[in-house]
Amino acid sequence: MILSCTLLLPLLLPAQQVRLNLEDGGRASGAVVALTLEEVTITNSDGDGVKRASREILSIVPSGMPAEMSSAEAFAKALDFQNAANAFDAAAGSVEPEWLAAYAGLRHAEVLLTWSTIDASKAGEAATAFAAWTSANADSYWLPRASYGHARAMATSNDVQGATTKMQELADRAFEKNLGRHVEFQAALVRSECFLLGGQAEVAEARLRDLVVKLGEASRDQDIARGTRQRIGRFQADAQLLLGQAIEEKDGVKAAASYWEGLAEARDTKADVRAAARIGLALAAKEQGELRTAQLQLARVIALQPAKAEVMAHALYELAEITESLGNQPVPAKTYRERLKANFPETTWAAKLR
Repeated sequence: MILSCTLLLPLLLPAQQVRLNLEDGGRASGAVVALTLEEVTITNSDGDGVKRASREILSIVPSGMPAEMSSAEAFAKALDFQNAANAFDAAAGSVEPEWLAAYAGLRHAEVLLTWSTIDASKAGEAATAFAAWTSANADSYWLPRASYGHARAMATSNDVQGATTKMQELADRAFEKNLGRHVEFQAALVRSECFLLGGQAEVAEARLRDLVVKLGEASRDQDIARGTRQRIGRFQADAQLLLGQAIEEKDGVKAAASYWEGLAEARDTKADVRAAARIGLALAAKEQGELRTAQLQLARVIALQPAKAEVMAHALYELAEITESLGNQPVPAKTYRERLKANFPETTWAAKLR
C-alpha cells in the first residue's frame, strides 16, 4: 500500500534508516514511519510510505545510528557490559524518534542478559528491564524479540514457570495474529531452552527431541518462504545443540558422547553443529582422563571446521585449558587464549578470560 508522501512528512523527521531482512531472502531499506507488532511502514526510494505485514519480515536492523547509540554498541561489542548498559539506558531517554528510543531500551535489557551469562546476579536486573520494556512497548515489532530475552532472564532467575508460560503465550499470540512461523518456532525453542536453564533437563530433552524433528521438516517445506526456511534451519541447529546440553545435564558428559558422535559423523550436519559436537566429544574424553584425545578433537575443530564465533571461541577456550593440563605441550596454552581474544573478542568466552 502506497501512502501520500505529504501526509507522511511530519512522521519522517528525523529520517532514521533501517534495513528489513525479508521472508523471501530479500532486503528492503528506508526511513521508518511505523514499527508495530502486525505491520511495518517505511519509505521507499521515492519517499513514499510502503506497508508490509510483520510476518513478512524476519528482522529489522537500524543503520546510521546517532552517536549515543553507536557508542553504546561499541561498548557492547567490547563486552564492556557496565558502560554498555549505562549508555543504552541513557540513550533510551534522549534519542529520537520514539521507536529508536524504544530500541535503545531493548538493547539495554539485552546487554544485561548477556552480562548474566558471566554474572548470574544480573539476570534479575535483566528480567526487570525486559518487563518494563514490554509493558511500555506492547505493540512494537520487537515485542517477540523482547519476550525471548525476558523468558531467558526469568528462567536464569529461577522463574521457569513464568518463563515457559510467557513463551507459550507468545506462540499463541503469534498464531492468532499470524506473525509468522519463525516466531512460533522460536518461541517453542526458547521455551525448551528455559526448561534447561531452570534445571529441568529431562523436560527440555523430551521437548527438544520432538522440536528437532519438526524444525527439520519445516526447513525442507517448499511451501515456506526461502528466508524463513533458512531461519528455521538455524533454529534446528540451535535445538540440536541444546539437546546435547540437556543430555549432558541429565545423564552426564559420557552418556552424551554417543549423541555428539552421531552429529559429528552425520553427512547433513551443519558446520556449527558439527564443530560443537566435536567439542562435546572432547569434553567427554577429558572427563575420562583422555586429555590428549580431547586436545586432538579440539585442534581439529580449530583447524578444519570453521564455525560461528561462539563455537570457535569455546573450542579455543577448552583447548587452552586442556593444553595447560598437559604441561603446555605442544605449544603454550596462552597461545590459544591470545588467539581467542584477538579473533573472537565479542564472545562470552573472551569475557571469561578477563
